[in-house]
Amino acid sequence: MSAGIEMRIEPRARRVGSGSVNRLLPFRARRTVGPFIFADLFGPEELAAGTASNIDAHPHIGLSTVTYLFDGRMVHRDSTGAVQSIEPGAVNWMTAGSGVAHTERSHPDDVPLDRNVHGLQTWVALPDGDEDVAPSFEHADAGAVPTVTVGASTIRVAVGDGWGLESPVSGSSPLVLAELSLAGGDTVPIDVDVTERAVLAVAGAITVNHAPLAAGHLAVLEPGHTVTVGGVGTAMVLGGDPVGPRRIWWNYVHSDPERIEQAKADWAEQRFPLVPGDHEPWVPLPSS
Repeated sequence: MSAGIEMRIEPRARRVGSGSVNRLLPFRARRTVGPFIFADLFGPEELAAGTASNIDAHPHIGLSTVTYLFDGRMVHRDSTGAVQSIEPGAVNWMTAGSGVAHTERSHPDDVPLDRNVHGLQTWVALPDGDEDVAPSFEHADAGAVPTVTVGASTIRVAVGDGWGLESPVSGSSPLVLAELSLAGGDTVPIDVDVTERAVLAVAGAITVNHAPLAAGHLAVLEPGHTVTVGGVGTAMVLGGDPVGPRRIWWNYVHSDPERIEQAKADWAEQRFPLVPGDHEPWVPLPSS
């Protein structure tokens, strides 16, 4: 293993909604990185005119979802009443807390067109005392995401703080989610003050401490090591301080197994709040 890299995680294909994703977290040997308990990379994929990428109404508890796009756009709706189109470089942060239902769909204006989709969705486990907060939704346009340049490369701090920048989406606990647009030449240091960190190679030829990291792969970094990211392409840095042991079952994350059992029953009986105007069809509770 290269210096500064604790573990490399290869993507695993999973079916989600009407499409497929490459799953990175949770992994059998590494369940979380800081509070990040789930990470799916979708695309790059070209959708033909007349097709849509849809995830029907489904529930969450005990977590926040974070959506970040590199290409294409989607429409988010949830049971708080939020309706938000998200485009590349913007951030959608939905806190499920005590319980929320939501949908993710192709923008209706895009369905008649050939177009590309590419993005990252992660889940952040909520800290102790906040697992059952009231649901809420935040959005930051791409222009509101703070940016700094290092040589010819650019860093955008989408959530949390790092590199002397603070996102308008602060997150639920100490954490960072940032996009690195790497142009070669100088390397970019991972200048974030959190306990656990990882680098996701999104596209291009990415290096971590000068060692290649294949596109779609996640490198979990060794604590306390100075690490730089280089190459040409796009990478994401994610991490934070751990929030404690969490159970994950389907779309539910919680420290209390009884709370997860209650959420199972609530969704099966449709006692969750509904997504206004977009709750049908809804995804049934898995059998196991």
